[in-house]
Amino acid sequence: MSTAVKDTSPKSSMNKLIALGIGAFSIVEAIIAYFIVFNPLFIRPVFHNTTLDEQGLSYTVKFFGKLFASEAERASGQIIISLADTVLNIAMIYLVITVIPILLALFFNKGYAFAKTYLTAVFGAKAIIGMVPLLIPFPYIRNSIRIFGVADAVICLCACAFFVYLNSTEFADDMLYTESEINGMKQRAKTGGFLFVLVAGLVVFEKFAMAGYGINWSIFLGWSDQQLTQGYVLILLLAVALIASILYIKEADWAMCFYGGFGAAAALSNLFAIINKIIWINSTYKSQKSLAAQGDADAAEWIGQNGMGATWWRRFIFIILCFAVGCAITFFAVKHIKSKLMAKPEADEKKSALIVLISVGGLLLSFIFTIVAITMWDRKLYSEFVIGAMDYMYFIVYGGITLFLALALLAGYEFSKWGMLAIYIIVGSGNFNTIFKVFSARNNMAAANPGYVGYDYIIAGVMFILSLICCLTIILLFAFKDVGNYLYNKRNS
Repeated sequence: MSTAVKDTSPKSSMNKLIALGIGAFSIVEAIIAYFIVFNPLFIRPVFHNTTLDEQGLSYTVKFFGKLFASEAERASGQIIISLADTVLNIAMIYLVITVIPILLALFFNKGYAFAKTYLTAVFGAKAIIGMVPLLIPFPYIRNSIRIFGVADAVICLCACAFFVYLNSTEFADDMLYTESEINGMKQRAKTGGFLFVLVAGLVVFEKFAMAGYGINWSIFLGWSDQQLTQGYVLILLLAVALIASILYIKEADWAMCFYGGFGAAAALSNLFAIINKIIWINSTYKSQKSLAAQGDADAAEWIGQNGMGATWWRRFIFIILCFAVGCAITFFAVKHIKSKLMAKPEADEKKSALIVLISVGGLLLSFIFTIVAITMWDRKLYSEFVIGAMDYMYFIVYGGITLFLALALLAGYEFSKWGMLAIYIIVGSGNFNTIFKVFSARNNMAAANPGYVGYDYIIAGVMFILSLICCLTIILLFAFKDVGNYLYNKRNS
């Protein structure tokens, strides 16, 4: 039996207009997407196969390939390419981006309450998808595709915001909100929207700053050629921010912890990048000056053009913008949960408050010890220690999750302890295995070099061990039942 609830109120002309608008937009969007995206990226390459053309091979294209080819065509030895798979994939995409919104618009026109929720999700997802060509550096993506994607994302985001408004109005009516509560909801909507716009600006700035961070790899993760992965991280961050803003309207204050944590992580990561680049600028300038003094003008000029050129400075400006926006996100987010973070515990809650502070301290120290330990270990593992662009994404993700969980726990959200447990298992398991690798490498060096102590190996191993010891603070959160009551009271204070 369907659980859909049909709106029994009179069907208004506004609903019809909205439904027609969704239908018209979906059709126009589909037509433009075909000519700008699907035809050049999927259809045209089938008829103009670059690989076969370069090899000088003759081929023909039929919808079902060899399935209905004549005997003469089969016997000719000519390559027959099928178009059916490509068309089927495009049809499946159109089913999601075009057909489903039109069907939901029909249900919305009929007054079904679930349609507003699903239209919010559909247009929110399409807004994020529209940003993919801009944020993820896929090959063969033209500027026309990026422009279309951004324009489509803006329109879909406006549509998503409109249906969020309708859902919020319905929610307020169902919950019998007073005028002051409705005003509070409107204020949360403005705050959530403002912070989402800041995050959208941050991920765009991060995309343009990426080349300024360094090469596309991660020495901390041991990954190479991670240009696409960096884009995926930005898309995921934008998607979670949109979900957080929508849920914040309905009093999900954990969204401010998310914004505060990841905003601070982005700010600190980019501050580290700024310091690194300033040191590099100073080193490059000294090299240029030294070569010029030695009479090697050509080398000095090359360094000036390639190391200190306008392109690099533009990237450095984007790094500074990322730092500034990260600071702004952190400031506005923490401002809205400051009262919960700074709330003094009651006399009978001081023990629970102390346990929470110890757990938060353990979480932060685990992150710090892990970063220091990995840095020291990688300096011994690699002949040259070069921080790559993906490392800054690693700092933002790992640091953002850590700070988010810390703020959430301080704000009274009990789910944070489960998040802490998960991150301890993921990070702790890797650190535990690395301990044996570090001390094994140190023993091998000592065996090959009599008298060798290897303090750097020992310190790195101790740092890994300390990170695991900090993980044990999670036991306090699960062992003391009073902590749950304290977190509940703090969250609802």
